[in-house]
Amino acid sequence: MVGEACGRNLVPAKLELGGKGAAVLFDDVDVKRSAEALAGAVTLNAGQVCCTATRWLVHQRIRDEFVAHATSVLRGMKIGYGGDPATQIGPVVSEKQRQRVLGYLAKGAREGAQALLEGGPVKVSGHADGFYVSPALLGGSPDNVCAREEIFGPVAYVMTFRDEDEAVNLVNRSSYGLANSVWSGDLERANRVAERLVAGNSWINAHNLFAHGVPYGGCNLSGCGGGVLGPDTLEDYLRKQSVVRPLA
Repeated sequence: MVGEACGRNLVPAKLELGGKGAAVLFDDVDVKRSAEALAGAVTLNAGQVCCTATRWLVHQRIRDEFVAHATSVLRGMKIGYGGDPATQIGPVVSEKQRQRVLGYLAKGAREGAQALLEGGPVKVSGHADGFYVSPALLGGSPDNVCAREEIFGPVAYVMTFRDEDEAVNLVNRSSYGLANSVWSGDLERANRVAERLVAGNSWINAHNLFAHGVPYGGCNLSGCGGGVLGPDTLEDYLRKQSVVRPLA
């Protein structure tokens, strides 16, 4: 709506919007470490992070091992009050948002998604009014609604691939373009694949890295305008002016 209003008056708009980030894991990764890192990423702020990895594209040779580790980590995470230092997953922001997350789980199931780890509403002792949701891990077709649309909760969707081209095609079929990551022990391959992914940001062997001085922004439905954190941010608020005179 902001972009539409600005467009009618030719006012430049800088928009940093949502995403459906992908993590591409090749079969030479440290499976346990990668599973722990991505479980932590998808549950950060109860999954309410626009750039987090919610699509997990795992090489078919390590899929079962990876899912086993990831479900174990997610199942063991402590859900509770955000002010408790022991809490690993806090509440989502509102009951409306909790129902949105639960609604997506239901829609995904109706479209054939396999629940590798079932998520759902959770009650936390002493904090009955909190909007708690346990993490969910789904699997299935890339056409499933939970693989395509931003849920904004602790939900990840697992898909498999056989080679680089298939992985890139699966990532780039999304209408979003904010942040993806590539996980591999072969840094040459990781760089090659990362550069082919359509997004404002590509990370290698990590997710959610924010280095000051490095632009952060999105493309496609994830927004437009120079990335925050870098000099591009300032340039978005400036305009060019030419002053010219003849030399003769």
